Amino acid sequence: MRHCVRLALYAALLGALAACGAPQAYASSQVPNIVPRLGAAQQPTPSSAPSPTATLPPPVISLWFPALLSYEAELHTATLFSDLLNDYSHHSGHTVNLRLRRTDGLGGIFETLSSTARVAPSALPDMVLLRARDLPRAAAARLIFPLEAAVLREEAYFTTGLVLGQFEGTQYGIPYLLEMQHTVYRGEGAPPNSLSALISRQLPYLFTAKVSKGANSTLLSHYVTLGGRLNDQNGDPLLDYEPLLTVMTIYAEAHMAGSLPDDVLDYAEFAQYWSPFVAGKNALVQVDSTFFLRQRALANASDAQSWQVAALPRISSETPPLSIVDGWLWVFTTGDAERQNRALTLLHWLKDAPRFAEFSQQAGMLPSQRAALADWEDSAYASFAASLLDRALVPLADTVNLTAAEALQENFARILKGEADGENAANTALERVRSARER
Repeated sequence: MRHCVRLALYAALLGALAACGAPQAYASSQVPNIVPRLGAAQQPTPSSAPSPTATLPPPVISLWFPALLSYEAELHTATLFSDLLNDYSHHSGHTVNLRLRRTDGLGGIFETLSSTARVAPSALPDMVLLRARDLPRAAAARLIFPLEAAVLREEAYFTTGLVLGQFEGTQYGIPYLLEMQHTVYRGEGAPPNSLSALISRQLPYLFTAKVSKGANSTLLSHYVTLGGRLNDQNGDPLLDYEPLLTVMTIYAEAHMAGSLPDDVLDYAEFAQYWSPFVAGKNALVQVDSTFFLRQRALANASDAQSWQVAALPRISSETPPLSIVDGWLWVFTTGDAERQNRALTLLHWLKDAPRFAEFSQQAGMLPSQRAALADWEDSAYASFAASLLDRALVPLADTVNLTAAEALQENFARILKGEADGENAANTALERVRSARER
């Protein structure tokens, strides 16, 4: 049975890959059902006359899973997850229906949830693995259901994961897989832990500063760490002058020293500067944990041993640093208590610490539960990750006030283009937000 399911999985996904010609999206919004009905539903019926209860179908759990996780690492994650579901079905007798959905855009999970809820609500699944940035709008649109307090043992989860699953003070998401951003350093001594250390050591610092809207997450991190706000109590755009001036001034100093190169404005993906880093061109680069773990697994031993991981450089030693964390969360798309309980039973099984540790480590993604990360074989990286996952969380770039964020990003760009110093950039950003508030 497992062999057949695996063949079906590969056939469906490889067919989709061939159709789209690229690993990041399907060519059609019609995504195949990659895991057929599993477990007891596949057992032959005895030849003798069945009892009335024997003819009843086994309980069914319906899940949607993001395509991005499946395409990464040559379909490895999808295969691992399919094998887990096979094991669960074998032991529980439940049938598990898993459908693969795009992460974003037409045919994406959020868009498909929204359209299905309008035209065919009976076709909605029990549970969906949703990207954190989609949770607020899914909750606002009432596409997902809040969790009962008893569902989560909060102490079992990392703080950042729990915060990602909240909307307006209510918990909607059960954290599953997390991604945190950190730096990788190759050089003598310890990695620089602040922008001032970067400046004094004249080390270039590369991060993904190119964004299609809003502000890059590193800029947001430094501004928010200093207590800067992006909106007032009414939701209107707001920037606080003192933290804004501090951030823009030190960025201008870093740019003048060569620690904040012009070309960070060209980088939208970690891969754009990773190869030069590996080749020895750059000294400090910012990546997320998923990218790093998968690149390290592909690297030769001598390269990997020369890389040191560290938290992002701090903007100020006087304030506690924040963490940039993103992730995937399980959410209920049914309000039926029986269906929710069946889905929760599966989720508890998936999150058994040894099982969750093995799956997450093989997939190269961080588990949301402390016990699972503590079970990782790579104890050094697990300990490092745990220290960052319990910090306060930087707001996701997609969820902040767009006007304030754009004012930050535009004037950050002006500094790197040599069009403004720190004070001028801060004043211009503040004036733009004031004008927007007055309209």
